[in-house]
Amino acid sequence: MTITLPATFSDILVVCSGNLCRSPMAAAALRNELAAAGIRGAMVHSAGTIAKPGAPATPEAIEAAETCGLDISYHRATPLTRELVRRADLILVMEKSHLDTVRNLDQGAAEKTFMIGDWTDEAVRGADIPDPYGMPFNFYQIVLHRLCVAARRLADQIRGV
Repeated sequence: MTITLPATFSDILVVCSGNLCRSPMAAAALRNELAAAGIRGAMVHSAGTIAKPGAPATPEAIEAAETCGLDISYHRATPLTRELVRRADLILVMEKSHLDTVRNLDQGAAEKTFMIGDWTDEAVRGADIPDPYGMPFNFYQIVLHRLCVAARRLADQIRGV
């Protein structure tokens, strides 16, 4: 499956619900993979459809990220806004409901908004990335693994591999 991405990537926005687990982990994984692929100049950040401004990432998300060498301890939740959607060149969402929220904020965002699950392992490709909030630590690790696979494949596609 090939997804046609926008031509430029100065601003990549990753969206989940609370901006406490999935999107901070995914943004960190994507920053890491873009750097490893030699892709520079893209700001990767995250927001949540129901985020409480300033809330930190969950301890489980921080710990899971650390096991992969990613640091999200500094993260603070940011609510998704029309301005963030309009400014982004590429928007990656976790669930189909997030697609609807982004489109409701800006109808023109449809062509630059994709499910991050479209880049995951074949067995779960295209599916929602489940929310680990309130789940056991091993579930965070499973979710992070899917996000890391997606980040690596997306970076490869951007690099043209």
